[in-house]
Amino acid sequence: MATVQEEIKQYQWIKGDNFGVIVDVLSEDSDFINFTDGSKIFKTIRSEFLEEVIDGRIPLPGALNASALVSGNPLPTQPIVPPAITVVQNEPSVLGKMILKMSKKNVVNVPIQINLNIPTPQLYSMLGEGMESDDLNEEIMEVALSQIEMDKLQDYIKSNITTFLSEYYS
Repeated sequence: MATVQEEIKQYQWIKGDNFGVIVDVLSEDSDFINFTDGSKIFKTIRSEFLEEVIDGRIPLPGALNASALVSGNPLPTQPIVPPAITVVQNEPSVLGKMILKMSKKNVVNVPIQINLNIPTPQLYSMLGEGMESDDLNEEIMEVALSQIEMDKLQDYIKSNITTFLSEYYS
């Protein structure tokens, strides 16, 4: 006989001592919501202290880290589920489909520049004395990529493409 696995409901504390912590619901009764970590909350005040994690989207990503830094406590060891990245692609219009089909052979290079905070050559040199350049470059790459916010990047690229198109077709 097949069993249906029910999805576990999760919440993130948005207020109080557990600020930023994500908890799984163990059970609910008429008064309380009980969590797997042993904590519980009155249902009547849930919305004041908790925000539901829906489809893996954490209401306050990074809140747990910020809370630990402010309090001076080490970061908790509870794993944090990263938010799901969703890419919304609209179905092209009839004109869009025609443009896409007719422009397949015309590939152009759109120059896009991104400003990132990276170490100066002097700091790179100093850091490079203690580690392999490939490892250092990988670390710098990770730091650089962490600075890119996808929503802002899309807006920035859209702006660059708009400028490019107006220059290309004038």
